[in-house]
Amino acid sequence: MLEIAQLAIIGISQGCIYGLIAMGFVMIYKATEMVNFAQGDIMMVGTFVALTLTTMAGANFFIAFLCAILIMTVFGFLVDRVFIRKIIGQPQFSIVILTISLGFVFRSGAGMIWGQSPRTMETPFTGNFVLGSLVIGNERIAIVVGTILVSALLWTFFKYSRWGLAMQAASQNQLAAFYSAIPVKSVYSMVWGLAAAISCIAGVLLAPVTLVSTLNGFFGNQGLCRCCDWRFWVFARRFAGRVDYRFGRAFCGRLLA
Repeated sequence: MLEIAQLAIIGISQGCIYGLIAMGFVMIYKATEMVNFAQGDIMMVGTFVALTLTTMAGANFFIAFLCAILIMTVFGFLVDRVFIRKIIGQPQFSIVILTISLGFVFRSGAGMIWGQSPRTMETPFTGNFVLGSLVIGNERIAIVVGTILVSALLWTFFKYSRWGLAMQAASQNQLAAFYSAIPVKSVYSMVWGLAAAISCIAGVLLAPVTLVSTLNGFFGNQGLCRCCDWRFWVFARRFAGRVDYRFGRAFCGRLLA
């Protein structure tokens, strides 16, 4: 029974990471009908930015975390403005090739700047939470709590904020949103920025569990599965699918070991 609870916690925490990454995928897809194959590599870049601010700049972890989120928001905004917007109206295959190519560029650039060797990120989430005979890593608790907070903030943003409502309107009918004086192009850029910020959060929460490496982008791209068929603002079903997936993998891995 104890081992089942341990595996359940591992599966849920990993599923939360996949859920956060999938949010970025689904927001971009539902807003622009583009599949961003570079989303995992954007997560990787955000993790390295946070690592740089914490280790090299010596900033407080939480301040560095917030700064990394802001930097990646601007980064995602610029990716849309500089690269994606130039090929709007082109065949879908062109967009797929562009995002895959951007992923290679981001991965190669990160390797040139930070090196190919995996690194560790020091976080406040060290140690374990002991509940009787059950030992839970604090980093696992941080992942679940962080995911709940991000989901609540995003739900509030899309439900009540002006920009959140504009993003939903642009995703449902671009032409109607344009005629309603919604700056559709700016909204699309904001969607890319928000998706990059969420990926950064996922990468930093994942860092204590795995090493920070240029290969982390491949882990992020696993969140692509089954994420393009949901409504723009529905997060509960998105997480249910990813948590269930990781929950099953954790148990199957143990049974086959």
